[in-house]
Amino acid sequence: MPPLIKYDNGIEIEGLDFHLDAHRRAECSFVSHAHSDHARKHGRILATAETILMYRRRFPGVPTRALPMNRRIKLGDATIELFPSGHMLGAVQILIEIKRTRIVYTGDFKVYPNITCPPMESRRCDILIMESTYGDPMYSFPPQNEVYSRIVGFVKRAQSDGYIPVLAGYAMGKAQEAVCLLQQHGFKVAVDKAVNDINHLYRASGVKMESTDHYLHTSLDDKVVVVCPQTLRNEQFRALRRKRSLFLSGWSQGGRGKNNFSTDLGVPLSDHADFTQLIAYIESCSPRKIYTLHVEAKFAHILREMGYDAEYLHKGFRSDQSPVRPIDITQPNVAIGTNFELF
Repeated sequence: MPPLIKYDNGIEIEGLDFHLDAHRRAECSFVSHAHSDHARKHGRILATAETILMYRRRFPGVPTRALPMNRRIKLGDATIELFPSGHMLGAVQILIEIKRTRIVYTGDFKVYPNITCPPMESRRCDILIMESTYGDPMYSFPPQNEVYSRIVGFVKRAQSDGYIPVLAGYAMGKAQEAVCLLQQHGFKVAVDKAVNDINHLYRASGVKMESTDHYLHTSLDDKVVVVCPQTLRNEQFRALRRKRSLFLSGWSQGGRGKNNFSTDLGVPLSDHADFTQLIAYIESCSPRKIYTLHVEAKFAHILREMGYDAEYLHKGFRSDQSPVRPIDITQPNVAIGTNFELF
C-alpha cells in the first residue's frame, strides 16, 4: 500500500518527517527553489546550498540543512535523492523512496537547457507529483535557440534604430538567464536593484556573469537594460526616453505579456515546461499515478483522456490509497537534458 498523500500546507506524505514546499510555516520543509511562492519562513528547511543562499536574503534566521544533488540520503524512514529541475540556480526535484514506493516531486521544472544551471533530469517512479503551469495544448514554445535568437535580434534592431533595448523578466532566475545570454553575445548590460542583488548571489555560486551597473547610475549608450517587470511601472524608469521593451515569459505565447506590463513585444522565454514537454516528461518517468499542481484541473483531465491515472491536487486533497501498480525499478534512470531540444 503506498503512503497517504495530503495537500493542505504544501505536500505531506505519510511517514515523511518534512513537508514539500509548504505554503505556510511548517516545522520542517523541503524547499525546491528560492522563488517566493515556494520558499516560505519555516522552523527549518532542507534545500540545496544555492537555494539556501538566496533563501537567507529573506529569512536569515531560519536553520537550514544543505543537501547535495544526485546522492541518495537516508532521512528517517525514507531514502531521498535531489536531482536537477533546470528551473533556476539551485532548483531541484526530489525522489522519495518510502514504504516500497518511489515518489517524485518535480517542483517547477524547465526542459530546455538553462544556461545558468544544470540541465533537468528525470527518474522512473511509481507516483509523480508534477508542476503543470502550462498544461494546456495552446502552450507550445519554440525551440530555445530560436527564442534566444529572437531576443538577440530584438536587441540589435532596437539599437540600430536608436532605442534603448529593455528586457523585462522576473528578478530571480529569468533575469540572470537573460543577462548571461546578452553577455555571451558581447552586449553590455545594466540592471535594476532587484536584478543586481540576485546577480551577486549567482556570481557567488560560481555562475559566470560579469558585473552589472544600475541603469540609473551609468550611461546607457550601447547598453541593454534588464529589469524585473515591476520596474516598468517605476516613474524614473518611465522617464527614460527612446526605449523599446520586450517581456520574457511563457505567458507571451498566449498574448498576456503586453497586456500585463505594457511592453512593446513579448517572447516565450520560459523557465517551465510547455504542454508537449510535460507529456514527454511523464513518458520518461513511467508513473502509475500522477498528481498535478499549479493550474486548474484541466491538465489532469487531459491526462485521464490519454489513459493516465491522474488527479489534480486541490486544497484539502487526500489520496484515496488505491493500489498503485509496481514498476520495474531495475531499469536505469533517465537523464533528459538537451534531448528535449527535439520537441
